[in-house]
Amino acid sequence: MDLPERLRHLRRSRKVSQEQLAAAVEVARSNISGYEHGDVRPSYEILIRLADFFGVSLDYLVGRTDRPEINRSANSPEIDDPDPRR
Repeated sequence: MDLPERLRHLRRSRKVSQEQLAAAVEVARSNISGYEHGDVRPSYEILIRLADFFGVSLDYLVGRTDRPEINRSANSPEIDDPDPRR
């Protein structure tokens, strides 16, 4: 599934209207419709809000993986941190 399909599936499976989702992520309802139809691409900031709202990873939301879990391993160093001992 790609982003439009995944977003529509998540929203419907959680029984959330486009209006409710739009209010939660602070965009217009027409934007949610556009995301679900593939006519509008959400910004990186909006993608994060959508993933947070549904409690899924960005990779899952955009279709890079079928695993919705967020990887929050405390032992994983930050990618852009040159000193992982911090």
